[in-house]
Amino acid sequence: MVRVGAGLALIAALAVALAAWLRPAAPELLVRVACEFAVEVDGVLRCDDEAPRDVASVCGDGTSGPLSHGDAIVRASLCTGGSPRPGGLGWGRMRGDDLEALAVPVDLNRASASELESMPGIGPELARRIIEGRPYSTVDDLKRVRGIGPARLTAVRQRGRVTTTSGQGPSDRF
Repeated sequence: MVRVGAGLALIAALAVALAAWLRPAAPELLVRVACEFAVEVDGVLRCDDEAPRDVASVCGDGTSGPLSHGDAIVRASLCTGGSPRPGGLGWGRMRGDDLEALAVPVDLNRASASELESMPGIGPELARRIIEGRPYSTVDDLKRVRGIGPARLTAVRQRGRVTTTSGQGPSDRF
């Protein structure tokens, strides 16, 4: 009887091992979120229809001001008195890693060093040089920044944008 039990246990173990071996390996988990418009509210990503588009929808007290793709806001700070404005209390940008994962466009004339570093091939030193070289009229103006050659410029062009000084929107997309 003991031999039968041991034999069944061995067969069961072999069946489990065989099933595990035959099952296809799970692909690497690579989290990419497809959001046309994303805002982080109190540390939670809000995407597309769930993402607030203006301050009034967050604070609900008649304050106004549009939110941008990639903004990170903290309600408790943003909605307490004053006039909320980008870069002000409670209104910032997402972390560079999050901006990169969401492929958020980066405005070369306004982005922080962290935002610039979220672009391919841009580290702290190049981010500093890009900031020092402002303003830019087009993404191609980055060619004048030491350390940015044709290959790096091609990589940056995917996400780099230049907003006109009037704030009318991107003047070029490539």
